[in-house]
Amino acid sequence: MSTATTIIEKAKNIGDGRWVEFADVGWKGYSLLLRLRGPRSFPKMVYLDGTVSLMSPGYPHERLKKRLGWIVEETAVVLRRPFIATGSTTFRRSSRKGGVEGDQSYYLANAARVLGKDRIDLKVDPPPDLAIEAVDTHTSDRSIKVYRRLRVPELWIGDETERVILVLQIDGEYARSETSLAFPLLRAAEIQAWATRPQTNSDADWLHDWRRWVRRTLRRRARDSTAGPSE
Repeated sequence: MSTATTIIEKAKNIGDGRWVEFADVGWKGYSLLLRLRGPRSFPKMVYLDGTVSLMSPGYPHERLKKRLGWIVEETAVVLRRPFIATGSTTFRRSSRKGGVEGDQSYYLANAARVLGKDRIDLKVDPPPDLAIEAVDTHTSDRSIKVYRRLRVPELWIGDETERVILVLQIDGEYARSETSLAFPLLRAAEIQAWATRPQTNSDADWLHDWRRWVRRTLRRRARDSTAGPSE
């Protein structure tokens, strides 16, 4: 049995919310792992400098990821911002020795450049404009390093206690930001408050309330920011 097959077999026994790493895999081994896994989203993989990390998402992780994704999607719809949702697509570059699968990822500024494509190739296509990493029982450090190498402009990283927006700088490093690069009128504190809002009703109610907030608050901010000075 090959090393890659052994890893996949072991990954089937990873419990919900667990994160394990396998060193000295190499790029060919990583590519083989992706082929062996096929179109399934389990296990989620991150590759960095010869080490593959595998994760089996648990319920809290999936709940947080969905809410953060809804914040992006519903905000874009209400504000009429074009976007292409790429979910947990594998983004990788052998020359950067990194590969990552975001919990959610989106093309916004570059949506037109990938519109209609059935395959993304980072050798010719831009990376996603925004990626989301919901952190439950694992660290996001390795994923952040890969995103930086792939030059993803904006990351939303967070757990149940904190939501951090990271924006790529000219020097190629990430820096924390209080507002979103993709949605400049949206603040990190507001993302935090809505993502961790207690669930007293169904997701349909949460989505309804978020849409109403975007229409009332972000639309007003947009109008105020484009209005000329009062006479």
